[in-house]
Amino acid sequence: MKKNTGLFKISLLFFLFTGTSITTFAFDTWWHAECTRKAMVANGFSADARLATQFSNYLTDFFPAFNMANEELVKAGIGQLQLAGDLSYEYMHFDAVYSEADIEKNWELLLNNTIRALRKYADGAAVRPGYRLPVLFNIIGASLHTIQDFYSHSNWVNLHTAMNITPVPIWYDVAVNDRKKLNLATGAYPDGSSSGHKNHADLNKDCSTRNLNKEAVEAAERASIDWVKRLMDSATTVPWSELKAYNIQKDMVLKRFLVNLDATFLTSSSIVLDHFDGKQPAKFVFSPTKELPKERAQAAIALSATIGQYSINVGMAENTFKLPTPYWAGHKAYHITRDLAAGLMLNGKKYVPPQ
Repeated sequence: MKKNTGLFKISLLFFLFTGTSITTFAFDTWWHAECTRKAMVANGFSADARLATQFSNYLTDFFPAFNMANEELVKAGIGQLQLAGDLSYEYMHFDAVYSEADIEKNWELLLNNTIRALRKYADGAAVRPGYRLPVLFNIIGASLHTIQDFYSHSNWVNLHTAMNITPVPIWYDVAVNDRKKLNLATGAYPDGSSSGHKNHADLNKDCSTRNLNKEAVEAAERASIDWVKRLMDSATTVPWSELKAYNIQKDMVLKRFLVNLDATFLTSSSIVLDHFDGKQPAKFVFSPTKELPKERAQAAIALSATIGQYSINVGMAENTFKLPTPYWAGHKAYHITRDLAAGLMLNGKKYVPPQ
């Protein structure tokens, strides 16, 4: 079988960066995963549906992290790797939005874009057989990622805790006129890119060692539950009953793809990149003794094995889209983040999907 050089290069990239941090955009993986889990459970979704959505939520961070790593390798003279360079991912983290009016518009657009994308891909004719449900989970997970990031990357939590308002309300709890009275903004990204505005590094609550992380996560959990319910109430043509009952436990192929490969990729790659819960994680996956060097070493072994299996999958002749597993389809085959990010603001620029 022909060796897949693309995934080999990704594997090389991971190990070049093992033990070092790559600046990332979002709540660290553990907190995104927890918010997403609670949202799906509260709205009656199965464990398999929850995991598929958590994985998509993570891919929304994975692609921009690799784009950034790619840039660092170019600067170091190592050469450019062909990764998934898609500008839409940069708009999916509620960064660098500097006015209440633009934040208001982003919320409106994200809801409308998500509903539109769900309706679009609920039609079986829009996707190849077998991909419809994974793509719908991808849309839910990616949109959740963005609304969760709002609570970490903006001053929303800071403002409400300063006013002794507890628990911190979610976006839809506060009337529009009251929101307009707040001096809302999200952090400049990259740091130092916008004079007069607080940086991402100052505002973010991405991991458990950051100030107001607990309050931001708690608000993001309630917001995530509310978001999924809003989608269910609005996108009525989506097969919600089928999505809620999603069960692949008797399908050994899909179960291996999602439970063995994708779930392992989510945890191991996050740990290797110091993005599971920062450099002093409160949660350990691979090391029962909670020793970070052992955690990283075991994660690297698991990651290497997973990428090896991905490489085999991608190399199969019948795999038209060259997907590591079907649960990447929304991102790599149908580019759902382009649908979700349409019109969103970042550093004063609107995202315009490619024609």
